[in-house]
Amino acid sequence: MSLTIPQKLLSKMSIRHLSDLKETVSSAPPSPTFSAVDSPSAEQESSSVYASKNRLESVAKEQAFQNDPRFRKYVQLIEKNLQSFDAVNEWADVISFLGRLLKSFQAYPQFPIVPRKHTVAKRLAQCLNPGFPAGVHQKTLDVYAYLLETIGPDQMAEDLTLWSMGLFPFVQYAATHVKPQLLAIFEKHYFPLRGRLRPAMRGFIIALLPALEEEGSESFDKVVSMIDYLSSTTDMPFFYSCIWLVMISNSSLRLPALNYLLRRLPKIINDEDVCIVLGDAENVRLMTRAFSATLNDQQLLVQRSMLELLVQNISLKNRTIPHEDLVLLIRSALAIVLRKDMSLNRRLYAWVLGPETSSQTQLGYFYAFTEKAATQAIRGLLSTSHDNQLIQSGFVADTQKPYKILISLMDKWEIGQPIVDIVFIDALLSLQGHGQRGIHSTEILQTANMWLEMVEPYLIWMKLFKIIDTSFPDAPFALGNTTPGTNIPSDLESMRLMRFTLKAFKFSDEEVWQMHLPLIIAALTRKLQESISHPSFIDMLPQVKECIGLVQLLLEQLPESVFRDQSIDYSNPNIEKENDQEQKNFVAGMNILDYARDFYGLRRRRHTRNSSSIGGNSLSFRFEEIVTEAGQSSDREEEEGDMSVSSSFSPNSIASLITRPAFGSIRGSVLIHELTNNLSQLLIDLVNGYIVLPENLSTGVDVGKDGRSLTHINSHLERVLIGICSILTFVVKRTNGQFKWMNNSIQQETGYALLKCCRESQGFGSVDAGLSTLCLFIKRSYLTGDTLMKSKQLLKSIMDKLWGFLVPSLHYLHRRTVDLIWLLTETSSPHHIETIITHYLVTSNDEERLVNFEKFGCFWEFSENFSEAGLFFSRPVMLVLDLLKEGTSPIDKRAGETWIRCHSKSYLRLLEPFLIRLLDNFILFRPAEKIVPYQYQTLRDGQDHGATVEYFIYMRPFDMDAIDYMISTLNVLIGYSGTSVLKAFRQQSVDITGSISDHIKSFLGISLKESEPMSFLELLVRIVLRYLESEPSEASSQTMLKSARSIQLNAAKLIHLILSKCDTVEMHITRLIQESVIKKVLFCIHTGNLEIQQKLMHILHSSMAITAVNAMGIKPTSASDWTHRKRRSIDHASTDMTAQYATGILPRIPNIGHTMTHTHSEALSLVHLTSFLYVKCVIDALVMESNRPLLQQWMDFILATLPHLCGGFRHIIIPVLMCMCEQLRVCQKAVESMVHSQLGQEREGSNEKHDPLCENSSVIGCPETDLIVFLVGLEKVLMFCLTERTLCDDWYPTERTDLTMLLTPKLVEQSTLRLFSHIVYNEEVNRSGEKPHDIILYYLPVFLHLLLDIWRTYRKIDGIEEDSLRFIFTSADAQLQTFALITQNAKRRLEQIFQKLYKHCPVEFIEGFTEVFFMENPIALEYEALADQIDLMAVEILAATPTISPQHIFSTLLDGIRQRTPGMQNNRRKTILRLGKLTDTSLMRFAEIYCGSIITAEPLAHLWPLIHAFAKDYLSQASAYKTFLPGLLRFLTIVLDILTRYQGFDDKKTRKDAQDLYQRCVDYCILIAGRSFDQSLWLRRSNVHDDNDGFSSISDAMSLSDTIASDLSRNVSTSNVSELEKKASWKAREDMMIIQVNAYLATSVIPNLRLLIGDQDRINSLLNNLVYYVIGPAMRTKTGFNKMAVVLDQICEMARMPFTYRSWRKEVWEVFIDNRFFCMSTSTSKKWRTIIQTVFSLEKERFSELMGRITTTPSTAFFTNKDQETLNRGLNLRRISYVIFCGSSDQYVPQLPLLQEKIVELLKLEHAEMIHVEIYLFLRVMLIRFSQKHLLNFWPVLITELMRLFDTFLYNTNSDRPDEAQIGFAGCKFLDLLCALETDAFQIYQWIFIRDTVEAVLKTSLHGPVPIMERLCEKLVEGSPCTDNASDTLEEFTSSVPSLGELKRPMLTMHSVTSIRQLGFFIEHIGLYVYQSSFTLAKPDMPFIESLLHNDLLGDIDSD
Repeated sequence: MSLTIPQKLLSKMSIRHLSDLKETVSSAPPSPTFSAVDSPSAEQESSSVYASKNRLESVAKEQAFQNDPRFRKYVQLIEKNLQSFDAVNEWADVISFLGRLLKSFQAYPQFPIVPRKHTVAKRLAQCLNPGFPAGVHQKTLDVYAYLLETIGPDQMAEDLTLWSMGLFPFVQYAATHVKPQLLAIFEKHYFPLRGRLRPAMRGFIIALLPALEEEGSESFDKVVSMIDYLSSTTDMPFFYSCIWLVMISNSSLRLPALNYLLRRLPKIINDEDVCIVLGDAENVRLMTRAFSATLNDQQLLVQRSMLELLVQNISLKNRTIPHEDLVLLIRSALAIVLRKDMSLNRRLYAWVLGPETSSQTQLGYFYAFTEKAATQAIRGLLSTSHDNQLIQSGFVADTQKPYKILISLMDKWEIGQPIVDIVFIDALLSLQGHGQRGIHSTEILQTANMWLEMVEPYLIWMKLFKIIDTSFPDAPFALGNTTPGTNIPSDLESMRLMRFTLKAFKFSDEEVWQMHLPLIIAALTRKLQESISHPSFIDMLPQVKECIGLVQLLLEQLPESVFRDQSIDYSNPNIEKENDQEQKNFVAGMNILDYARDFYGLRRRRHTRNSSSIGGNSLSFRFEEIVTEAGQSSDREEEEGDMSVSSSFSPNSIASLITRPAFGSIRGSVLIHELTNNLSQLLIDLVNGYIVLPENLSTGVDVGKDGRSLTHINSHLERVLIGICSILTFVVKRTNGQFKWMNNSIQQETGYALLKCCRESQGFGSVDAGLSTLCLFIKRSYLTGDTLMKSKQLLKSIMDKLWGFLVPSLHYLHRRTVDLIWLLTETSSPHHIETIITHYLVTSNDEERLVNFEKFGCFWEFSENFSEAGLFFSRPVMLVLDLLKEGTSPIDKRAGETWIRCHSKSYLRLLEPFLIRLLDNFILFRPAEKIVPYQYQTLRDGQDHGATVEYFIYMRPFDMDAIDYMISTLNVLIGYSGTSVLKAFRQQSVDITGSISDHIKSFLGISLKESEPMSFLELLVRIVLRYLESEPSEASSQTMLKSARSIQLNAAKLIHLILSKCDTVEMHITRLIQESVIKKVLFCIHTGNLEIQQKLMHILHSSMAITAVNAMGIKPTSASDWTHRKRRSIDHASTDMTAQYATGILPRIPNIGHTMTHTHSEALSLVHLTSFLYVKCVIDALVMESNRPLLQQWMDFILATLPHLCGGFRHIIIPVLMCMCEQLRVCQKAVESMVHSQLGQEREGSNEKHDPLCENSSVIGCPETDLIVFLVGLEKVLMFCLTERTLCDDWYPTERTDLTMLLTPKLVEQSTLRLFSHIVYNEEVNRSGEKPHDIILYYLPVFLHLLLDIWRTYRKIDGIEEDSLRFIFTSADAQLQTFALITQNAKRRLEQIFQKLYKHCPVEFIEGFTEVFFMENPIALEYEALADQIDLMAVEILAATPTISPQHIFSTLLDGIRQRTPGMQNNRRKTILRLGKLTDTSLMRFAEIYCGSIITAEPLAHLWPLIHAFAKDYLSQASAYKTFLPGLLRFLTIVLDILTRYQGFDDKKTRKDAQDLYQRCVDYCILIAGRSFDQSLWLRRSNVHDDNDGFSSISDAMSLSDTIASDLSRNVSTSNVSELEKKASWKAREDMMIIQVNAYLATSVIPNLRLLIGDQDRINSLLNNLVYYVIGPAMRTKTGFNKMAVVLDQICEMARMPFTYRSWRKEVWEVFIDNRFFCMSTSTSKKWRTIIQTVFSLEKERFSELMGRITTTPSTAFFTNKDQETLNRGLNLRRISYVIFCGSSDQYVPQLPLLQEKIVELLKLEHAEMIHVEIYLFLRVMLIRFSQKHLLNFWPVLITELMRLFDTFLYNTNSDRPDEAQIGFAGCKFLDLLCALETDAFQIYQWIFIRDTVEAVLKTSLHGPVPIMERLCEKLVEGSPCTDNASDTLEEFTSSVPSLGELKRPMLTMHSVTSIRQLGFFIEHIGLYVYQSSFTLAKPDMPFIESLLHNDLLGDIDSD
């Protein structure tokens, strides 16, 4: 017969001799002084003295026999037979060995001593291996029987641990015919010990219990009787405490233990039984936890037996278990229902409900004895799941558990109904908490929804109504049946809980819709009505708001059928009613709250039992007995139980759960009547008392200082009012004519309250709510419209309130205000509102009328959706049109032009009468000057001389109306006559002899006789210019200003008509007009004269057009040619506003050579004279806040004049462009502040809080609208500069230009626009010869950066929610909606700008955004930058730009890279202007980021040929582009990663080419990475594994990039990417580039090789190069194995590809066998774990090779070092330990016999060798990596060696050396791990080392063998009375005891000790710690244990 594996292992085991005790025990030492920590009790001391006495006697007896020669022969014979065990090869040899051994003992019967008893006990234990035949076992038991008979009871008690080590575990493996022999040994030799078996009681029970697993076995009854005898040897509580511990720790022994308990455990009826059987409270608690652990067992039979035991022996009615323990027990018991097994449920119900079968009796039993603990148990489950903040693997299941239990309990309503009745609110609160955290809330709510569907709707809504009724308002109704301890949330939280319930669960039951929802809604409205009269109503406003929200939510779920009258009874059909019982219905006049309380039984439960009329006689006599019995035990319940959750038991409360009241539903007109009356009364009281303050503040409610209401209170009140009106609106719309008022007074008061709200309320929301509700009531005829809405006075007051909301500062409210005006118009009588608005427009107050025109303009603008607007408001429109006719003031004229943006036509008039009247001598003038400073400009010399503006002042009043009439008539005349009249004026000269010449001389101061002839046209121009330049004096300003402005306006019109209608205008007339008008424009800007500026701009545009044509010297051949050039120059998409400047101007130039030359020089002179004034006017007009109302007009003017500035690009256009950009920046900052600050505050604060930005602006100026204007302007100017071919600087030659008069706008110090000043002053030498087009393109990134900031500002607004009940809007809501529209417009405009820029300059556009991207994200220049550190706004803009495609972007980027790479062929014809700003590597980096974040696979597939050719060109010259290749590798990795996952990229040839290309690129990058080890080719030597280098890690590289970011000023104009890139770590240091390349290979390349390359041969080829150039040199360095982070990452990734193993195995193995391998950090070791696991999984013979390196025989070499041999032996064993630790569970089971053999050999070595430290470390690893079933045959060796180790410290006085202490420390850590794991196999030995029973807490005396740890503790106390180490250790260990439900960890966590006394705390408290861990049901913390082992495996082995 061949041997099994255990037998082969056993045959190879050799004997190990224990050294004899060399000296006798000396006399007792003196009594030591104990510390507070280490002093044992008196009982411990007595037990230790007893053990020491026995030990002394044994030693003395053995010493006495030593002198006997026969005894020495006896010992020699035993040793000889023990040594023969080495020759055992088959099991028959084992029998022969046992026979010889037995004969040896029998040969000397006179000696009652067993020599070498430790070795004998170990060999006998090994012979009981379960793998041996039964014959071997029988022979072994014969030896045991003889030896135990020989030594006698006393020696047996002393050596109990030795002989039990083999006998106890053998019981469960003994064969049927062997087991009686074993039990006989126990009976004969163990039972006589009786009390001395107490220390081994738990182990003995564990040994016997396996025989009770099968009830029908032969030995079952025998073992039961044996256990009974064991129980008689000690007190019963101690015996049962051992069984409880077994049930807790040994899951496999629970069923045998229950089999015994079901037969022997007495019934626990009273306290006396508890005291006798169970003992003190500690034992009872231990029993409870044992039962709880058993109930949680996974075996159905175990749970069934446990429930049988509870039903049979632990009746709940006896109240023998304390309340807290009962809660724990019932929590485990209730979870059994999840098994859905009827046999389990039946037993559970019998225990929880009692033995009776009557439902009423069971219910009474439950309420009396179970309800309190059961409800607290469910609450505990709910709170545990609610408080669990960690997302663990079983988090969802644990959270769903209480709801699943409740679902199952609902099947047994006697349990489920009472529990749900109490814990319902707790369950909702728990669900609400999960919903707020959002952790797996969907799964949890699904389970809870299933539970809620099973709950009676009546109970659900009773509970929901109860929490509202008891908390709002201030619990006015004290419920008599409120259960103490019930978790009822207060006020606001209760309403939020109800809201959560309504939203989280869908109630589809018809009873809910028809009965409960209407009742709850009506009750809530009544509570709202009552709350208004509460003295703390202001403090309750949040609750009132929440209650209104609840009503709205409930109304949404209410079906419309409820509002219809229909008699339906929806009472519960399952409850039978008495015949005489009538249904109670709600009628008008009843209190709805009392009705609801009666329906839900809340008032009824207050009555006594005698007064109750429902269910009072339905309870049986047995039920009354239970009630009486429960009352008798109430005293004890108060003492033991938790009275915070005491039951509210009463017959009525039980009956109320069974019966249902008969009440009718509330529906139809009754419901409508109740809702509207409650809400109407609430509305009346709210408006009269709070919304509108009473005249006498003493009668109202003072809610603020001095009677003024606080802002936040107003906001709350407004929200309440809006909510009430919304509910009323919702209800009224569903009445269908069924509504009737309770009385007329309520109707009238409601109407007047709404009117008062409309007229006197200050908030927009209140007005909106009141007016909307009022109009709806009138339309539905619920209020009398004749009384309310036909009164003109009332309508006027309402309209005044609405009209006030149309001011510019509240522009966000305009849309809703217009809707309200139309609503009022439809409700009121015809034409009333039209009449009121007409009166607004004809008011006599100019300012008020101007504002009213603007308001009407707003009304008209937002009335575009109302088709009948013209019919309803014809008279106001006609008044606006009249503004353009004669007789209107300049102020009205400006208002009219702003309103309609159009011009009226004039009539033809005669000229001379007008000239005579205009040259009236009565009109006197005097000249004046105004100095205008350069406040918003900067001059070259920095001095501000100011600009001088000449004008005239009227010296006295005159008939200005007549003058005005004349000029206006001339306008009409010229307007209709056109060129014919002007031609006559130009051809005829003024007669110098006529009367008119005198008027000219006196009026103009010009003598016609002395001057050249003057045409009538020139005369007319001079006269009109005089009136245009004249201003009234300060004294007469009030009387003359209006007429003067009218004259100036008409004069400007006339001049513009002359310029536009005349076919030829002489240059001197043009000069006259342009000089005068441009100065007048400047004068108007600085005096705030807005009325005539627009007309002056028209004049200036016309004159500049004529001047430009003459100055350029170009003669258009036709009108069409001029018009075409002009339109093309501005833009094809020019707006209608700019088009007004582009019509009717066609100047004629004389066709004579010298005339053209003179005209050209005169035009240039005029340009030089007026250009600086033009720039100043434009800058002042755009910057000055007072001029903002005309911003749009000025922008149109600037765009229209651009074609006339073609010769002044640097000195005119550039300053204007700078000003626009600066104003864009200012507006962008203002909008950003307004959106993200002011609007956010308005959400939180008052709804009427105005925007200060708009308040400080002019009438119509707002930042968001101004920004759109500037965006349009910037777009047009940029496109003009890019497309206009004639743009130049010919007007300003450098040598003839006065630079001191050139202007630029003032800028902030850090502005990016300052560089443009150098262009204006010709300071840019490099740019001096470039074209304007090239200059704009060069600085394009500056403009793009500005536009990007604006894009970032307009982000999507959150918080706008759709609401089906939203009929009314607050101001904040209206503002949000308006701004959302503005945001869309702005983004649309920006997209158009980007589209046009890309169309005209695609290369510069893309590269410009690339440069902006890096300016904003300098960290992106670092290859290792994280994704969340990069702002992708610029990339997103590129992707969002219309017409742009990824193909265009990539083509541009790749061409740009080629052009910037020296020696690379360039296909681009055009030269890049900003060539030095970007580099090829930065563009490559941008392409990588763009590809990884935006682009998709399909366009990338089309781009692959281009990318392939591009990469191939660079790889063909790889040596020249070393720094470029890492970026190319990153780019190709991302591209191919996307393409290989794309199904369209399936062409085999294309894929193969791509793989070849990528392989080449990786190969070259590997060469770069390997160059770091060649000192001759690199700047400095740096190893990729050197962590001490300051830049050797990615985190260090990132810190360097942070310094780049800190130095950046974000100035695109002065900074460039190439300079920033030089500061990047990989650019500044080549070794850093190598580090990053290696890191990228490890993180991105190697993990994706199978995807990107595919072929294994290709991959191996790549990795061979990597190993040769990078990994191999790194492994061979001598800097330590803890510094290979990047290289290890690469190997770890390669290890995930098994086919690459041959590439790297040699290097890894060399490192692994190096003596410095374990000197590494934990993080490094985690990487090595992956590598080692792969190595030994793929090459299993490596393990045998490693085992062969461990030798136990000394070396035969001549020169040997014993210490070095020991060190090598320890290192090799640790390597094996590390390999096993790195593997998976049971991976090395095939090698286990070899491992065990090697450990046995190592154990033979000298005890002092440090190899024993490594042995115990190996054993700890073996415990967690091998299943216990594989270690069964090894336990005798382990236990024997552990006992021998501790005996060494017990009986050797010289064992406290540091090396000995370290070995002892290793053994203690092994024991600590055994106790922490507490495996089933070890528990049978545990009593040998520690007290494993309840005595660990009690510390009672022992009369048997003392555990080794207690003896060692005594030894330590004797040797050192007090040490500091003990107190230090105490602080470390006191917190290690786990609490209930926590995990169990080892106590010893330090790495080393120097003295065994440092372990004093552990040795003393290990028993207590193990007991408390078992008591708290703690499980081993395996992650912590593994981390502890991991740390112990690392470090220098010498330190161990």
